Amino acid sequence: MRKRKSVSLLSLLVLWLLVSLKPAQAVQTSPVQISIMPGDSWESLAWRFQLEKDPLIAQNSLVNPYLNPAMGSSITVSSNESERSGTAVFLQGESLLSTAIRHNLSPFEVAYANKLSNPYQPFYGTLFIPNQTGIPRVLPHGFEQLELSHIPAEPGIAIGWRGIANEETSVESRLNGRLITVAQNEKSIVGLTGTGAFQGSGAPLLEIIGTDGAYWTQPWRFEDPDLWSYQQITLTGTAAQIDQEAIQAEREWLFEQWEIVTPQPKWRTPFQTPVNSFLSISSPFGARRSYNGGPYRTYHEGVDYAAYGGTAVLSPASGTVIVAEFLYVRGGTVIIDHGLGIYSGYYHLSSVAVTPGILVEQGALLGEVGTTGLSTGNHLHWDLLVNAIWVDALSWQEDGMASWILEGWRGESVE
Repeated sequence: MRKRKSVSLLSLLVLWLLVSLKPAQAVQTSPVQISIMPGDSWESLAWRFQLEKDPLIAQNSLVNPYLNPAMGSSITVSSNESERSGTAVFLQGESLLSTAIRHNLSPFEVAYANKLSNPYQPFYGTLFIPNQTGIPRVLPHGFEQLELSHIPAEPGIAIGWRGIANEETSVESRLNGRLITVAQNEKSIVGLTGTGAFQGSGAPLLEIIGTDGAYWTQPWRFEDPDLWSYQQITLTGTAAQIDQEAIQAEREWLFEQWEIVTPQPKWRTPFQTPVNSFLSISSPFGARRSYNGGPYRTYHEGVDYAAYGGTAVLSPASGTVIVAEFLYVRGGTVIIDHGLGIYSGYYHLSSVAVTPGILVEQGALLGEVGTTGLSTGNHLHWDLLVNAIWVDALSWQEDGMASWILEGWRGESVE
């Protein structure tokens, strides 16, 4: 009996050694491409996929590890763990204990999810609350939702963000250091700006700063497909002797008007094309222009519609007429303030049918196509500016920006 027992124990010992010394099989992981959205910080991504932050940054070979990944870009994530859902909460003046109770969770559960030894130790910063509500994202302080108009963005178009705050608050915002228009309607907040046609590719910083000093920033990816047309223009005779001082004075005076922001939208519908009948688009927005063989230093700031003289020019949306007169460069000119820093302009008109200060509805007659000012033929030049930056009016229509902004202003359809 004793001999059989000793043999059995020896067999078990050998079996245990064989199992314990057997090399572990590597767990197969499949890299996943993640599209970066507002609030996807390295910290929130690491928590979401149960990874360490520094290796995650290193895996994606970024030049500046101190910047969060750019909205509109993609990163690679490899994880053996399942993806976690939850909510990111920035603790400022509130304890972990009270935060856990407010979310109907055990303080110890919250502490464990954030790798804290206990729920009573002091904590300041972003706390992740495990739940089933969605993807954890670090949004500006006080924001419940934040959405971008374009991911990624492009040069030469109107862009913006819209959000819902959990209480009425006041914020300012910048893109690449430049203040952008911010409009608030109770808890609904919209930030608007334009990007010049020379913006190019890159990842400028979007900043949102609260009145309490809370600061949020994340890069915003821009991609330039470089589909611009290139135009070589030759000026001869009197056309080459343009009064540059008059051009500059006109431009400076107009920018004084364009930089005024009416705090509420005046339009109620998508923008329509200002001419019902035209021959062609003779020059698109953003066309690079070289004069007399020089470098392409300028671009076309609007859309040109070649049309017969006398063709009716109609208001694309409701707004207030702020300019209605003949100017040196633009000839017969009408400019409309649509609210929220959005202006449209109609140039080279043979006649002007409105006066400054009146409110025009969509479809109202503004004037007639002509070739006044610095013009070489009958056409309508249609300008659109957002935050005092020229943008492509055709892209504005195609992207549905007028409706997108109104929805954000009213607090509708924000995801």
